[in-house]
Amino acid sequence: MHFSRALQKARKGLDVHMYVTDVDSLIVQYLNRRGVKGFRFTGFELKNMNPRSALVNGKVKVNGKQYEGHRMFALQAGIDFYYLVNLGQEFLVWNVANTPVSFDWYGHGSAHDYYAFVHLDDVIRVPAQELPETLRFLLWRR
Repeated sequence: MHFSRALQKARKGLDVHMYVTDVDSLIVQYLNRRGVKGFRFTGFELKNMNPRSALVNGKVKVNGKQYEGHRMFALQAGIDFYYLVNLGQEFLVWNVANTPVSFDWYGHGSAHDYYAFVHLDDVIRVPAQELPETLRFLLWRR
């Protein structure tokens, strides 16, 4: 809900049309159209995370297999695909296509899993109240 409202605020006053859908639908629509052909596709993955579990040794960690899929799609389709990690008071934002990432197994017990790690120096840290302005710039450079 917060993200949808931020997107609506981001496009306020701009003569742009926007259609919001889940990422699975985005991929299917892109493949059905065999490319963008007049449409601008931008992917977003929003994660609501606790800072204690999201931040490890100066890096943010997210699901590795999911990240690999999103990154592969973004690179092959040539679209922007942003990860947004909501930590409550701030969002961490980055484009998967041009942000360095490493993958590794991490954690103990049921938390042991394959993760993608992105260094905090490579992400944009956005106070929650400034998310609409950041999205406006990322999407429309205004």
